[in-house]
Amino acid sequence: MSITKMAKISKDLLRKLVEEGFLDNDRHVEEVVEKLDQKGFSIRGKKVGLIGQLLTFLCQDSLLERKKDEGGRWEYKKV
Repeated sequence: MSITKMAKISKDLLRKLVEEGFLDNDRHVEEVVEKLDQKGFSIRGKKVGLIGQLLTFLCQDSLLERKKDEGGRWEYKKV
């Protein structure tokens, strides 16, 4: 009998998106959530805020930069 672990959402998961080039262009949190959903990660409710927080941590690690768009929403992009 095999037991599968649920994959957890982490900075490493988002780093993989950076390595794949997904964040070579400006992306909103919702776009990142949609991309993760395509990869099989179901992100709803409070987890959306977690994605924003993890993206901000990657900014602090100097991997990403962020800026506000005309509507006041954060956009994230690889440095």
